[in-house]
Amino acid sequence: MKELDKTSRTSKQQDSTAKERNLQPDRLATEVKELALKSGASLVGIVSAKAIDDFPKILVGWTIHEYTKKTSDIMPDAKSVVVIGYHLWDKMLELAIKKNNEWKYPGYFALPFLAQTIIYHLQKNHYNAVMSGSLSYKRLAQLAGFGNFGKNALIINPVFGPWIRLAAVLTNAEMTPDKPFEKDLCGACEACLKACPVGALTPHKVDDLRCLVGVHLAEKEKFEQNKEWTKYEPSLTKNSHLMCTQCQEACKYGREKRQI
Repeated sequence: MKELDKTSRTSKQQDSTAKERNLQPDRLATEVKELALKSGASLVGIVSAKAIDDFPKILVGWTIHEYTKKTSDIMPDAKSVVVIGYHLWDKMLELAIKKNNEWKYPGYFALPFLAQTIIYHLQKNHYNAVMSGSLSYKRLAQLAGFGNFGKNALIINPVFGPWIRLAAVLTNAEMTPDKPFEKDLCGACEACLKACPVGALTPHKVDDLRCLVGVHLAEKEKFEQNKEWTKYEPSLTKNSHLMCTQCQEACKYGREKRQI
């Protein structure tokens, strides 16, 4: 009987804790952000599920060719999205490595671990949480306050420039959202557009059929016969190459952090 009472008290305490946290979206948001930064994230922000779902779905090109999803498509009771940014501080993180006909990108390797750390924390506190690759990451990043959608079709952060990669954790936990990034960091600058060696960029849009990054991934043998192209995407081994970063290097933001 005593053991039963103890179990009952523990259960009530857990329910009480969960309810208390549900009433404190500020506290939970602070906990999640501190944990993410401590674990190695460069940026972290909160977006309400409703805010991202208010945008229409968009078609993602490259090798994906799928429309983004709404949070409700993935988690019907979703309330918040935790957005994670990871700074690529060196060009070697722009590697593409082929294994068994699938491309791997070291610059993204840290993101699933960061996401899982947040997921575990939320689940420990009685919330549902999943990593989602089907949402519009760039819209989320702008809504999370990371930066603006640049003319090179990348998120431009005032400190890290375009050198950030993104992940998102979807949860039914209610957390206080961050303010969207409203400033236009690009202004009249078109350095990235002029830097593209194949003219694949127009303001805020990239032609994935011309961009060297996509062409190399889709037609590796043909690509590597073109000496003009391989200047920008040199192969390091039979299965690896550096991806073109000309439009990123042209951006004035983030240079100090990368020491360029």
